Amino acid sequence: MTAQTETDWRQERYRDGVFSHAVDTERHRLRLLESVLDRHTQARLETFGVGPGRRCLEIGGGAGSVARWLAERGAEVTVTDLDVSFLGELADLGVRVLRHDMYTEDFPPGSFDLIHLRYVLVHLPDQDRAISRLVSWLAPGGVLVVEEPAFFPIAGSPHPAYREVMLAFRAYIEDAVGTRTEWARSLPLPLAGTGLVDVEVDTRIQPVQGGDDESEWWRLTLEQSRQQIVARGLVTDEVFERAYTELADPAFFDLSLAVFTAWGRRPG
Repeated sequence: MTAQTETDWRQERYRDGVFSHAVDTERHRLRLLESVLDRHTQARLETFGVGPGRRCLEIGGGAGSVARWLAERGAEVTVTDLDVSFLGELADLGVRVLRHDMYTEDFPPGSFDLIHLRYVLVHLPDQDRAISRLVSWLAPGGVLVVEEPAFFPIAGSPHPAYREVMLAFRAYIEDAVGTRTEWARSLPLPLAGTGLVDVEVDTRIQPVQGGDDESEWWRLTLEQSRQQIVARGLVTDEVFERAYTELADPAFFDLSLAVFTAWGRRPG
């Protein structure tokens, strides 16, 4: 990777306002995502021991719920994001908030006992490079936990509008953002390849029902890219509207993303 692409990769991938904090609904969208993922994240992190003296790094902090949860348990927490505008209030809890690009900016080796990131790696240019960097920041005995989504459950949906819009969105973010929408299926092997030990993975498929938090998260996520998706001819506005009707109908039930959670410990 050249210095030029290190400087420009974010602008190249996050064009058209995709996942931008400047979008009016972005904080609410992130809160909805927290509402459907946090209980799973918290249950997994608890198994590694979270409490006073534990130095924790939360990468891609979003709206801040995981960093807050870690801090409330007495951990020493650093939270980073490319845009920290939703994270400032965490400083009142003693959380160190950093605008930081984990793909190009370093921490000293051995800085953390626990590193967690969620829905981040799939959007990066080189996952193996990113994981190697994360592992270098772990102290001996420290644990890396990654949670990443894959789209494959959606491809077989029996709901035509939902399926068509979601597959169009997948094609769009693969091109516009460079997202590797099925990369998570390779887990846990990318962690094992870095020399981590006690490497494991679990997988679940998120359900989606009309009117629930998952369906509203999807509606807001899709709407951010709707104009660009339609302009590219991937799907029509009429199909978007039918999909939104399905997502709002309490009788609608389907599958959403598969979520892979993988973890490993640095020897020592």
